[in-house]
Amino acid sequence: MASIGSEIKISREDMESFLKAIVTDNIGSTFVKIAAEFLPRRAQLEEQVQKLLVDAPLLAHMPQVIMADDHVAAKVGSVEDDPFGRLLQQTTMSFGFAGVWLQMALHRAIETHGLAPEHFVGWCNRSGLFEDVTFLNDGVRAWYEGDLFKAVHILVPQMEHGLRNIVAKLGKPVTKAHSTVAGVSVVIGMGDVLYSEELTKILGPDITLYFLGLYADPRGMNLRNRVAHGLIKPDLIDGHLVRLLIHTLLVFGVWKELATNRR
Repeated sequence: MASIGSEIKISREDMESFLKAIVTDNIGSTFVKIAAEFLPRRAQLEEQVQKLLVDAPLLAHMPQVIMADDHVAAKVGSVEDDPFGRLLQQTTMSFGFAGVWLQMALHRAIETHGLAPEHFVGWCNRSGLFEDVTFLNDGVRAWYEGDLFKAVHILVPQMEHGLRNIVAKLGKPVTKAHSTVAGVSVVIGMGDVLYSEELTKILGPDITLYFLGLYADPRGMNLRNRVAHGLIKPDLIDGHLVRLLIHTLLVFGVWKELATNRR
């Protein structure tokens, strides 16, 4: 089946105006702006999903099946029957639409401030989420060196680790009883965090949706499970994917502020 695409033109003036607003003369301010700018806003995405009922009614009512090799990975119903599934799909699309803007913002930030991998890692850990940043440094350096496969396989597990450490800082348990072995505990995973009503109230709707859409739900990009289970395909690993991981590091640096401001 032939692919269907559309071309979006961005003028040099529009891009330059955007970059001047995002990349300031202060590193911290620049990181805050990039983190906030590319964090999906759940309310806006919900409006876009509902708009499909008017703009594309056939698409809005058509259920969808997401395949993964030889099995059905997920199902998404109509806008009316499955609004949250459609919301996750819309979130995934928003990651794609943001691609060139995020690329240019990070490039300009690195160019303007002479940023090294340690700048990104230091910002990510400004609230002490990680006791050891060795993997973070190696992952970001791999991005700098163009080793995208290495960057993805190092950084994605650290995103789950970071989210779990947020839970710990909130004073909540980060282990649960083993499902089959009595008296044994295991650490909680992303799903335990992101589908906990108590925790998502604290994280806020935008951060919760962000992590679900990018890392933890089969109706989204599902990076955590794809990497953890060896299911990610080499052709899916590109510069844009790794830049999304770098963006998550910036989000970790201001997760408290973003959660508070967007509840």
